[in-house]
Amino acid sequence: MEIHSKQNEKFRPDKLSTEMKIETRKVYKNITRVKGRMVPIVDWKLFLYINEKKLDEDEVFIVEEFFKSLLSPGTYPLFTCTCGIFGCGGYYVEVIHEAERIIWLTEQSPFNDKTIESSNKFIFSWTQIFEFSRVLIQELEHLKSIMSANELEFNFEIEKYHRIITEIRERQTNGNDS
Repeated sequence: MEIHSKQNEKFRPDKLSTEMKIETRKVYKNITRVKGRMVPIVDWKLFLYINEKKLDEDEVFIVEEFFKSLLSPGTYPLFTCTCGIFGCGGYYVEVIHEAERIIWLTEQSPFNDKTIESSNKFIFSWTQIFEFSRVLIQELEHLKSIMSANELEFNFEIEKYHRIITEIRERQTNGNDS
């Protein structure tokens, strides 16, 4: 078993990764009692992995909260229930910022497979978080193009996420020059 721990002399940061599955289909909807039409539906799901182990699919990753958590340390509702109501399910993650890394302390094991041993402490390098963010934004841009092509509303603020990453990179560069 590989150890991902700050106390281990052979420290290796944890790795956060993502995968998005998108499915489009058309469904017949009644517009009025006598008239209907085919409307596009885009179903999508974002899967997260830590060290290539899938996080619980019943807990939905909140993208907006993730990007907020990069700006400042604190406790964030990073995961919610599939119904969308935080409290029905979901949990908070305490986010700690250090010079070279960001730490997540979770209230519970985030993994789908409950037999995975987890200390509920995950340490990611900033470099790895930047790479994760880049891939996440890329996947959201792909989803946006599909939603736009089907004339559907897209509710993520991709430009804001780009600005957040740029701001954090600048902070890191200025902090390392001091």
